[in-house]
Amino acid sequence: MRGFSPRIGALRESPTRKIDELREKLRRENRDVILLSTGQPSIPPPREVREALGELLKVDTMELYGYTPSQGIYEVRQAISEDLRRLGGLEVPPEQIVLTAGGQAAMFSTLATLIEPGDEVVVTDPTYFGYRPLLEYFGAVVKPVRTRLEDGFQPNPEALKDSVSRKTKALILVSPDNPTGRTLKEEAAKAVVDLAEDYDFWIITDEAYKTLIYEGSHIYLYKLAPDRTISINTFSKDPAIPGWRLGYVYGPPEVMPKVKLVNEEMVYCPPSFAQRLVAIYLRSEARMRYIREVVEIYRQKRDVAVAALRKYVPEARFIVPAGSMFIFVDLSRYISDGESFARELLERYGVAVVPGSYFSEIYRAAVRISFVTEPPHRLEEGIRRIGEALRAS
Repeated sequence: MRGFSPRIGALRESPTRKIDELREKLRRENRDVILLSTGQPSIPPPREVREALGELLKVDTMELYGYTPSQGIYEVRQAISEDLRRLGGLEVPPEQIVLTAGGQAAMFSTLATLIEPGDEVVVTDPTYFGYRPLLEYFGAVVKPVRTRLEDGFQPNPEALKDSVSRKTKALILVSPDNPTGRTLKEEAAKAVVDLAEDYDFWIITDEAYKTLIYEGSHIYLYKLAPDRTISINTFSKDPAIPGWRLGYVYGPPEVMPKVKLVNEEMVYCPPSFAQRLVAIYLRSEARMRYIREVVEIYRQKRDVAVAALRKYVPEARFIVPAGSMFIFVDLSRYISDGESFARELLERYGVAVVPGSYFSEIYRAAVRISFVTEPPHRLEEGIRRIGEALRAS
């Protein structure tokens, strides 16, 4: 009998891709659009790293074009292992690292490995919009736990305890967070680990922005609970190769071979040329210098955005992000529907943002602003237009 799997109904087009389609339409109409919607970096990988890869392109070999091991080239996994030791003091052998075709494939492979229909999975609200569709696709029961702007969007230990049960299969945390920019504090991290041990569930931590920290430091949950923590990572943000699709997963030794099998069935092997660039990058002298420079530039842009919000949208409520690329702005003192406001803002004022409802059932009058893509003067102009649109609404 012809037909479709009912599970396909759980998958939805990425909201940022929809925004990009509308943005491209406006650009074809020669309308200038200020891009405050995307999490795409604005600073390419270090020039010396790109030049080194360029030299490899001149060599008559299949090294950059052929298949690689499905788990990823050993040299690259070894470089990642060294990098995790340098960044966080972690001891993760190459055998416990699986390279994937981007962070999205890392998410899919991890959830496909762990989740069965009916499993309960706890997520924060707000959280990254990519998780719920995949969880619903695999038949999970999604249990959101509210985090409050007034508390800096830190997960409350008591709220976490109320959300977990013996049916809990996993808890997902993003830190630094997308969309709020908060970094997980030690109290919340310890509470998560204690609950995972008491109720015997997996901790899935999304570390896409782990090197983009402006204040404080990143807590590696794997260091606190290595036998039950699975970490999802991407090279889309550092070193800024989102279009080259490379990410990785690390975790307990009994989990990684299964993640590798799922990923192998999806993509066979990660992109070879992206792996080669990452191997060069992670072992280059430019690696830490590049991160310091990028963080400083993004911090300056963040501060421009914060000052502009306070100037042009004085009733907006937000936390100053300690990491990531975003400010999650509650506009409930101006509007009630962030999605319709974002649509009008793009069509009438030429500014693209992402509605808060894509991340939260609670903060539906919010928008997410990305502060890294545009130069400072356009960033401020975009926020000025937001204020103008709110006054007209």
